[in-house]
Amino acid sequence: MSNSQHDIVEDLVVSIRSNQRFLVATHVRPDGDAIGSVLSMTHLLQRLEKRADPYCQDPAPTAYKFLPAAQSIRNTVSRPTLYDVAILVDCGEFLRVGPALVESIRQVPFLVSIDHHVSHTSFGDLFWNKTSASSTCEMLYDLCLSLSLTIDADLATTLYTGLLADTGSFRFSNTNQRVLEIAANLVAAGADPAFIAEQVYDSASVQSLRLLAKVLATLSFHANGRLATAEMSQKMFSETAAAPADAEGFINFLRSVKPVEMAMLFREGTEGNVHVSMRSKGDVDVASFARRQGGGGHRHAAAFEVPGRMGAIRPRFTKEAQLYLEQMTWKR
Repeated sequence: MSNSQHDIVEDLVVSIRSNQRFLVATHVRPDGDAIGSVLSMTHLLQRLEKRADPYCQDPAPTAYKFLPAAQSIRNTVSRPTLYDVAILVDCGEFLRVGPALVESIRQVPFLVSIDHHVSHTSFGDLFWNKTSASSTCEMLYDLCLSLSLTIDADLATTLYTGLLADTGSFRFSNTNQRVLEIAANLVAAGADPAFIAEQVYDSASVQSLRLLAKVLATLSFHANGRLATAEMSQKMFSETAAAPADAEGFINFLRSVKPVEMAMLFREGTEGNVHVSMRSKGDVDVASFARRQGGGGHRHAAAFEVPGRMGAIRPRFTKEAQLYLEQMTWKR
């Protein structure tokens, strides 16, 4: 850990030890690292005998509802003045907590941000952004060490799950020796890899599978197979009785095809907008592409949202993605 990173963590430790009441929140449409980190942060604070409550505007995806205390996550704040400190985890920018939480969190006296996204926009009274970390849960593992906190089985489970999710089951390029060492330590502390993997990857709902079938029916390939795109409409959700959380991980089916270097999943919103999830392999940096549209994320996993209708948005950004891949080819 660099000196500046060390100083930030020391300041964070002081803030934790000197306060008693904490609001912990993460971003809308949470993924595994978001759910893992909001539950881990809450649990470690409670282990220190602090009052801590977890919040997320949207419900946890079905695959992560097995996590200890997942049902305790709240989606609105009834009394923001109850808290001394708000800690936002895995949140690249403040507004990503969503409109249901943002105004309430603004009323909390002290704001902390803990995040690992390259596109992170600094905010808060204290912000810890470590882009070299595989996940926010990796950062929280380090925080436990700085607090001299022994990791119990529940905390090991939530931390391991976040690590597993953001490394793509230890397949992505952010998997390194230290990540595997942390995973081993979490297993030693009580995380059960087989059980967690089964819950995350083998617990899809019937509605989810039906929705996936409709999404894959829209699949198309471009740029000699280097780009895969598909779409997901509100009509599909209605026809399958699926919830947004049921679509967690769909984008990975597009990326899994061997020649694909960039995958895009266009999801129709309810307010005249389209959310675009992206995944990539090799040298293709989708975070850079997303930043051009006001979004962000990781090098190989990013997203953005734009106003408009699917019929116009998908062809427009499919073309832009093809041009982006051509530019990447020229730079090689």
